[in-house]
Amino acid sequence: MASDGNRAATAYFEARVSKNGWSTQAQWFDAIDWIGDIALLTSDDGTIFEVFPSPYAPGIEVSGPLMAASTTEDLLHSDAAGMLLLLYGDIAREPLMPKRFPFFAIEEHQRIVAGLENSGASAIITAAAADSIIAGGAYPAPMIEDGDFNVPSVFMTEKEGERLLPYVGQRLTLVSESRRIAGKAANIIARINAGAIHRIVITAHIDAKKNVQGALDNGTGVATLLLLSHMLKDYRGDFCIELVALNGEDHYAVPGQVAYMNSNHDTFDTIALNINIDGVGYFEGDTAYSFFNLPENINELAVAELLGAPEACAGIEWPQGDHSMFVQSGCPAIAVTSDWLLENMATQTITHTTKDTVDLVDPDKVVACALALERFIDRLS
Repeated sequence: MASDGNRAATAYFEARVSKNGWSTQAQWFDAIDWIGDIALLTSDDGTIFEVFPSPYAPGIEVSGPLMAASTTEDLLHSDAAGMLLLLYGDIAREPLMPKRFPFFAIEEHQRIVAGLENSGASAIITAAAADSIIAGGAYPAPMIEDGDFNVPSVFMTEKEGERLLPYVGQRLTLVSESRRIAGKAANIIARINAGAIHRIVITAHIDAKKNVQGALDNGTGVATLLLLSHMLKDYRGDFCIELVALNGEDHYAVPGQVAYMNSNHDTFDTIALNINIDGVGYFEGDTAYSFFNLPENINELAVAELLGAPEACAGIEWPQGDHSMFVQSGCPAIAVTSDWLLENMATQTITHTTKDTVDLVDPDKVVACALALERFIDRLS
């Protein structure tokens, strides 16, 4: 996000859809990138603990006594001024929602964030359990991923946290070489048949987690948009078709969603349908289509053309994607993904990791998804 690679991806997408005859708009917004590959935690007796910089966390070099908290109440009743604060156990069971996440807040997470900011701790160390993974396969996973949170932090495995606990009260030294980089990023919005009153908005996020290929999350979604830009280049039906490569779904503040919402705040009523593509093409299992608030006529066609396609199935409703902003704004939506990833969302170890590579993709399934969506849109028109 806000990196050279990200800007190259959006430029490539814009060039390809323009070549297919679509009008394009680059919707720029402020974003931040970060660098943070090295962190080191050591005790005065020379013991080394494996830690990793939290994404977007400030860097630090500090020494101080270790303190630990395993519950929110422990944290709120602790004075950690000048200390290194270890979070483990119940309080570290799941990643914290960013303090300024624009769409919803979790009250317990807000209490923890406020407690950390008021604790006076010099730095925070989080030891997440393996079952704390939510909507991603990385482990160890950072508990804090928030560019608006300014207390330096690192993370470690639960097992490493158990090694660290006996050092409570002892002096440790933490070095974390992490820093934020201010920059710009863009959504790319492509339109055809722009004079129509109502829109079908087809979205796929074009960003990936840092230092991963992101073949399934979400290279295949963007590839599907590119296929549709070719298949629908002569479309002259009832709708304006809008292909949107949204930027920042895997970024803590989803700035691309915010920019898109701000530019459409008074025109969401012109969106007849959102189709969001995220994680299609996994080599195992079917393509899953999840329906959200579809009117009867759209639902009937979706059942016939999408669920009736080969290797397709109905998916459960899932909120972790760009379709959520359309659903919250009252728009009908269809979320498209791989059923295997959907069914194994809490336990899979692929997305957000270096395992998310192109060898996991069945290209025929990506093409079949694009063909089904093309037929559906043609019939809907």
